[in-house]
Parts: sequence; structure tokens; C-alpha cells
Amino acid sequence: MTDEAVALMHLAHQLHRSLDRRVQGDFTHPKPPEAQIVALWQIRERPGITVRELATELQMQPNNASALVTAMVKNGLLTREPDERDRRVVRLRVTGEARDRIDRVQELFTGYLSAALADLAHEERDAVRAALPALARIARHVRDGGRH
Repeated sequence: MTDEAVALMHLAHQLHRSLDRRVQGDFTHPKPPEAQIVALWQIRERPGITVRELATELQMQPNNASALVTAMVKNGLLTREPDERDRRVVRLRVTGEARDRIDRVQELFTGYLSAALADLAHEERDAVRAALPALARIARHVRDGGRH
């Protein structure tokens, strides 16, 4: 099992690095730091998320998430909106510019992976598809520290 864990760790790192390097070369804007990309994806998926909720999702300390949000607001990627019921709570939303940029990054990632999957034999694509739920469970397990 240890060999499988090491192989999975190396594979995940290699895939992540390869995607990151390809995007750096093909993205027309300066590529935002990874933390910003992940934050933007989270906020796009959950419009109105709070900074504290974002920190939990990103596994960051709230003060670090707050600094990240402040930088993204300053760069025109996010807006802060007061909650309608509780004016002390601030809700986050991506701007149109940010949505366009993260959509472009996602298109690039999807294109790279779709091309790689297309090069696989049908049986290999089926194996990748079948492994996705288990890989998602592994990711959740590692993220949650083994807690369910």
C-alpha cells in the first residue's frame, strides 16, 4: 500500500505542476497565485460566501483568508457586499472580470486534460472514470485529516 500512496502522491504533484506550467504559458493575463484561483472557484460556486466560510473551505487561517480577499478586492476580482439581514456580515462575489478569467483558466485546464484523455485507449478512459469517485474520497479524507 505504501508504494501506491507514494505513486499517487508523485502523480498528483506531477499533474498539478504540469497543469500549472501549461496555464502560465497559455494564459493571456498574468496568472493569479494559486490561492486566488482556488478562492475564486469557491466564491463562484458559492456566491455570497463569507470570509470565514472561505477560510474553512481553503483550509486557511481566517486572517490569511481575509488578507487574500482584501488583495482580490483591491485587484478588482471580488466585491464585498453587506448581508441583507445582518449588516455586520460581509458576503463575497466574483466580479465579471474575475469570472471571465477563471472561466478561461478552467477552459485551459479542461482542454489539456480532455486532450490527454482522448489519447488514452477506451479501456484506460473507463478506468480513469471509474477511479474518480475513489480519488474524490481520498482527497476528502486527506483534507479532513481522516475524520468523516
